Amino acid sequence: MSERIPCSNPDCHNTILPSTAAANNGLCAPCIGEIRKKEHEEYIRLNRRTVDQYEGIADRVEIAVIMLSPRKYDPLVAYAPAPLSVEQLFASLSAEDACRLAAIASRAMEDGNVDLAEDIGKSLATLTDLDLTEMLHAWVAKDRHWPSITFRMAKPEIRDAIIQSLTAGRANAHHALSSLAWIGDAVVKNAFVEWDVQRPIWASSLHVSPSAYAHTAGWEIVNNSRCDLFHEHCLALTQADDGNAIFTVRTFQGTGRPCPWCGHELSNMLDIDLSDRAFAFLRFAGSRLPILTCHGCTSYGGAFFSKVDLDGTAQPHPRGIRPKWLPDTSQPWSEPAWRNIGVKLTSRRAIHAADWCVDMKTSQIGGLPCWVQDSDFPQCPDCAKTMIFIAQLNEDDFPACEGTYYAFLCASCRTTATNYQQT
Repeated sequence: MSERIPCSNPDCHNTILPSTAAANNGLCAPCIGEIRKKEHEEYIRLNRRTVDQYEGIADRVEIAVIMLSPRKYDPLVAYAPAPLSVEQLFASLSAEDACRLAAIASRAMEDGNVDLAEDIGKSLATLTDLDLTEMLHAWVAKDRHWPSITFRMAKPEIRDAIIQSLTAGRANAHHALSSLAWIGDAVVKNAFVEWDVQRPIWASSLHVSPSAYAHTAGWEIVNNSRCDLFHEHCLALTQADDGNAIFTVRTFQGTGRPCPWCGHELSNMLDIDLSDRAFAFLRFAGSRLPILTCHGCTSYGGAFFSKVDLDGTAQPHPRGIRPKWLPDTSQPWSEPAWRNIGVKLTSRRAIHAADWCVDMKTSQIGGLPCWVQDSDFPQCPDCAKTMIFIAQLNEDDFPACEGTYYAFLCASCRTTATNYQQT
C-alpha cells in the first residue's frame, strides 16, 4: 500500500500521496480547489464592472430589443436594469412602435435569430392588441409554430398555412395544434373534431386527442360548439401596503379545521366578498366565494375539491381523492408565501399574463391561466364538466419562492377546485 501523509491544512483530515503533497505545497486536491475557488471569486469581485446597455437610448423599440436579446454570460459583467419593466415598456409603445418591433421580429426569424424573434413575438401577443399577421408570415415560412401564444387570433391565411404544414408532415404536431388552439376560430374547431374522428398519420405521436389541445388556449368543444374555460374579465392581484389593501379579497387564511387527509390546517386560497361588484363576472350566487384547499395536499396530489354552502362556508368535497403519496405528515407544511397578504386589484387584459416565460407578476382573478407545465383543467366531481379557471396565486411574486396555485369553479354545482404547478 502506498504511503500517505496528512494534508498540511490543519483543519483538513484528508491524507494524500507524497507526490501530491510535493506538487500542491502539502495540500490535498479539495483544499487546493477551495483556495482556487476563493481566488477566482475575489478576482471577479475586484474586476467586475457594470454595463448599462440602455445608457443614452430613448427609443423604446431599441430598449425593447436590448431587453429581449439573449445575453452571453460573463462573470465579469453585471448588467444595469432596464429603465422600465417589460409590462411598462410594452404598455407605452405606440402603434407605430409595435409595428416596428414586429418587423424586427420578422427579420430576426428570417435571419435565424429565433430566440429574439420568439421573445418579441410573445411579448407583442400578450401585452398588445397588435395584428401580428405580417410578422407571422416569417414564422410559417419556416414551418415554425412556437411560441404558440404568438398566434393568438391570427388571420385565416396564417391558420391555413399551419394546417397545410401539418397535413404535409412538415410541422411539429404539438406546436401546430397549440398554435391553432390560440387561433380558435370555427375552422380550427371543425378541424379538431374531424381529426378526433379520423386520426391523421401525423397524430400517431400525440398522447392526447387533437381537440384536447384547445385547453392550451382555455377552451374546449362541447356539443360541437366552442366553450371558453376562462373569464375575459381579469384583475391583476398584487401585494399592497396596509393603507392600500382592499378587504374584499383574502389570501390563504386559515380555517382552524384539519385536512381530512394530512391533518394540517385547511385554508382558503382565496376568500372573495361577492358584494363587491368587481367580481360579478364570476356569476356565483351568494355573498362569499371561499376557495377551500389544503395547500400541501394540492401540491402533491392534484386537484383538491370542495363544496360551497349557500351561507358562504366551504367543506371538503365528499368525492375528493386523497393524494397517492404525501411526505411525513407529522411535520408542518411550509407556509404559502401568499398567507394573509394584503392585496390590491388592477384591471388588465385576459391574455396579459398567460405566458409564464414573460417576466411579470401573474397572480390574478379571472383571465387566462398561466400554466407552468401543461394545461390542467379539473373535471367537476358532481357533473363531470370541465371547471372554469377563476384565479391563480404565483408564489414567484415573492423572493426565493416558486410555484403557482390555481383555482377553478363549477358555479352550477357550487364546487371549487385547486391545483398547483411548479418548474
